[in-house]
Amino acid sequence: MTEKKVDITGRYNREIQEIKYIFQDLENGRVYDITGTRGDAYLHTHVANLRKKLNDLITKVEYDKDSIDEELAAALFEARENDKF
Repeated sequence: MTEKKVDITGRYNREIQEIKYIFQDLENGRVYDITGTRGDAYLHTHVANLRKKLNDLITKVEYDKDSIDEELAAALFEARENDKF
């Protein structure tokens, strides 16, 4: 078996979890159009969020951009270095 070149699921774990959460809501029928529950999003909102999150993730992978966790870690490191933390 070929060795992994890039660990996308590890590096972009938070982004992937956010996408999985939307799919889980859809699978569980947590859609305002169905439930009428105010806490549930409309179907078109779920679809728009999925489209945006998938496009953002693909862009990050294709252009080797930092993950959300990497961005947060860099911000914390910078704040600590500047004595703002």
